Amino acid sequence: MNVKLAAVKIAKLLVLAGFGSLLLACSDPEAVTERSTSAAEQTQVSEQTIKFEQDVHYKLVENIDIEHATPPLLVQYFWFGCQHCQQFEPVLEAIMLRRPELSLVRKHAASVSHWQTDARIFYSLQQMGLEHLTEPLFALYREKRQLTPVDLQQFLTTHQVDQKMFFDIAETSEQVVNKMRQSSSEMQTNGIRGVPALVVNGKYLITPTAEINSLEMYLALIDYLQQKT
Repeated sequence: MNVKLAAVKIAKLLVLAGFGSLLLACSDPEAVTERSTSAAEQTQVSEQTIKFEQDVHYKLVENIDIEHATPPLLVQYFWFGCQHCQQFEPVLEAIMLRRPELSLVRKHAASVSHWQTDARIFYSLQQMGLEHLTEPLFALYREKRQLTPVDLQQFLTTHQVDQKMFFDIAETSEQVVNKMRQSSSEMQTNGIRGVPALVVNGKYLITPTAEINSLEMYLALIDYLQQKT
C-alpha cells in the first residue's frame, strides 16, 4: 500500500472515529518508580500501618466488561500518546511479573476525539489477534507522540501486518466501534476522567495518592483488593 493511499485511509479513520467526546485528558498519577527491593524492604512494606480506605486509595466501579477474562485480573485504560501511560508501562510490566496469576485486559480510551484514531488502531490489531504489538506501538508513540500516515504504514510493514485486512477492519468493523463505545461508556459511567487507570477485578479503581508511590505499594494495594473479592 503506497503512502498516499495510507494517508487517505487514516484520514477516513479520523472521520469514522468522531462519534462524540467527553471531558477526559491524560492525567498524571502520583509518581511511581520501579525500584528493586530487598526482602527486608518488602517485609517492611507489608507490615506498614497504612490502612487502605475506600474513596481514598480506591473506589468501587461497576459495569466493567472484563471480556471473558476470569479473576484475578487487572483492567487498564490507556492512550498510546499519553506520556504518563508510557511511563507507567514498566511499572505495569513489573506488576504482571511479580503477580503472574493476574490477567490483563487492556482498553484504549476513546472519549476524546484525538484519541479515537489511536483506539481504532489498537482495537483493529486486537481483532486481528495482534495485541502483542501493543508494546512496540507504545515505543513508537514515545518517539513520535502522534503517528503520521508514513509512521503507521512503516509500522505495519515492519511487523508484517496485512494492511488491506487492517484497514478493512478499522473502517468497517462494528466490533471495533463497539469496543470504543464500551470503553468510553465505562469511563464516563465510573467517573474515570484520565489515564492511565487501573481497575482490580473489574470492581476497584485504584486512585493513587502520595502513599501509593512505589511498585511495592501498588502491589500491596492490589493484594488487599484481591482479598476483598
